[in-house]
Amino acid sequence: MSDQVADGASAPSDPVRGAGRAEAGGTVRHRLHPLELAKMAWRTARTEPARVIVPALVIFGLDALQGTFFTEIASERFGWEAAAGIAIFGVSSLGLTFYAGMLERLVGSIERNEAPQAIHEVLRSLPWGRLILADLALFLIDAVASLLVVVPGLVIGTLFALVGPLINLLDVSVPEALRRSIKVVWPHFFLVFCFITLPLAIEHEVLVLVADLIPHEKIWLVFLSNFILGDLFGMALGLMEVTLAERLVRGAQGPGQDVRSEDIELPDLLG
Repeated sequence: MSDQVADGASAPSDPVRGAGRAEAGGTVRHRLHPLELAKMAWRTARTEPARVIVPALVIFGLDALQGTFFTEIASERFGWEAAAGIAIFGVSSLGLTFYAGMLERLVGSIERNEAPQAIHEVLRSLPWGRLILADLALFLIDAVASLLVVVPGLVIGTLFALVGPLINLLDVSVPEALRRSIKVVWPHFFLVFCFITLPLAIEHEVLVLVADLIPHEKIWLVFLSNFILGDLFGMALGLMEVTLAERLVRGAQGPGQDVRSEDIELPDLLG
């Protein structure tokens, strides 16, 4: 595990996790804090806005087209209830895993205070196939889970929230990334739920409301709402997935010295 932790971070000796404590030099180490995580995600977006925005426009733009197309078909054949269900999966679930995985390769170095990788190198080395497969796998898993009841779907969505970044960080297969995501997320389930799953659920509800309010003949408004909400939520959630994965796996320190994931990380996480 030591080779996965950022330079300068030492393994914790205090068995009680989550309590702030002083190191040599007076630095206080703290548990992961929501404000620090949000601060780091915002710093990353400000440092490399083009790397965050451009792929989001492409990926979630395509998702908006897909969601609008299926909404049009469903509204004619099955009514708005079926259309809303299709929009939920088509707009947000499909694409976010791939985007977060690509985003980790594009801006993850900023989380570690390193120089970003060149764009052509990112495109050359990105595990395209595994990220697409992971996106499709999670799309199907989420669809099946949603057929049960709401709670299992939210739990599964939370446990698999970091699959995209983990494929890049650990260079593993899709099944292994699914397993690692559960191990990484489980000790911090509520934190990941609040930062990833809950905002995604809010986006879904807003899209359903918009679909209900917009007349069928104004399908372009459905596309515009899907596109805008998909981009805004997608960029925010993608950044948070990268930030969480970097800290829970690689020990990135962020903008200051207060956030160090090894203080709360399971010792055999990557074993």
